[in-house]
Amino acid sequence: MSQIFTVTNLNERIKERLENDPRLHDFWAQGEVSNFVHHRSGHMYFTLKDRDSQISCVLFKGQAGRVETELRNGMNVLLFGDVAVYRPQGRVQLVARAIKRDSGLGFRFLQFEALKKRLEEEGLFDLEQKRPLPPYPERIGIVTSLQGAALRDVLRSIGPYPARIIISPAQVQGEGAEESIVSALLALQGRTDLIIVCRGGGSAEDLWCFNSEVVARAVYACDSPVISAVGHETDVTITDFAADVRAATPTAAAKMAVPDVEELRIRLRQSRVRIIRALWSCLERKEERLEYLQRSLSAARMYSLTGDFRQRLDHLSDRLDFALAEELRDRRARLDAVCGRLAAVGPRATLQRGYALARSERGLVMAWDDVRPGEEIELILGRGGLRCRVLDCIEEKEESGE
Repeated sequence: MSQIFTVTNLNERIKERLENDPRLHDFWAQGEVSNFVHHRSGHMYFTLKDRDSQISCVLFKGQAGRVETELRNGMNVLLFGDVAVYRPQGRVQLVARAIKRDSGLGFRFLQFEALKKRLEEEGLFDLEQKRPLPPYPERIGIVTSLQGAALRDVLRSIGPYPARIIISPAQVQGEGAEESIVSALLALQGRTDLIIVCRGGGSAEDLWCFNSEVVARAVYACDSPVISAVGHETDVTITDFAADVRAATPTAAAKMAVPDVEELRIRLRQSRVRIIRALWSCLERKEERLEYLQRSLSAARMYSLTGDFRQRLDHLSDRLDFALAEELRDRRARLDAVCGRLAAVGPRATLQRGYALARSERGLVMAWDDVRPGEEIELILGRGGLRCRVLDCIEEKEESGE
């Protein structure tokens, strides 16, 4: 331990060594702009990156006039400047002195646009597929980091709303974040009415896991509506397009997810007042009706009505008796007529004209051979009858025609 450096001394030594290297001055660097911030001081801060690496950059206000075009995220640029060290943080950065636009767009931007176009063509972003948020969710799932401020913001915004909160922890940046988010979404299947996928602000690299195809497909496949709230209002990810609703911030997502409790209280109070008024109005109408009935059903009026009904009952009873008597006389006349017609064609009338019926033990005698000589038969006359014995049976002779 020949020498012990303080952190400040160590950063100064690194700064001195790098800034005195002529190879790190007056050079051009090529890359893609991300995390661009135009500070209110006039300085511009951004990250210059390629497919594998990135470095912080600053363009001070005095050099801003040497920028040929307006900087924005995803733009490919050529930067002229020097390597410097920001001593308070020990951060290596590029101090730009001139910036001009390079042909083409950045690799990450092209990758983002290609994935967006492909998933859009598959229909994952169709508005017709977007599901409405439930007005009063009973179970709300939250996919985020347990250590992030986004979770605290969401819980604070949900506040006293009486929903069951199911937190499904996930890694929301870095290596393995995509698989962690997908697993957290799968763990909520069949358990929620609504899902919030959220994380706080960060660099484009920090948010890049939400531009993953597997995360977008997992969000699209959820069995309940999904609100995406990733980063700040200006941050847009593939997950935002795949979700049913995009929120600018986690706080905004929570406010979308649940109704305002105070507004619900006001509406409940208003409904209570309307119900009470309706009940009082109904009761007043019933009381008026009751008073009318009481006046209409007084004892004197009831006696009067009873007397009228008794007289009407007597009148109806007399009419019924008269109608029954008329009906009875009519039916008797019809019966007598039918009996007279039956008597005119019956056997008794024929016997009254001098005919007789012969009957043996075997039944009516219809022919000479129905009996035998010596057999007793009964003759039925118009008045009374005779018991006779057969002396002889005379066969009927056929008449011969000439």
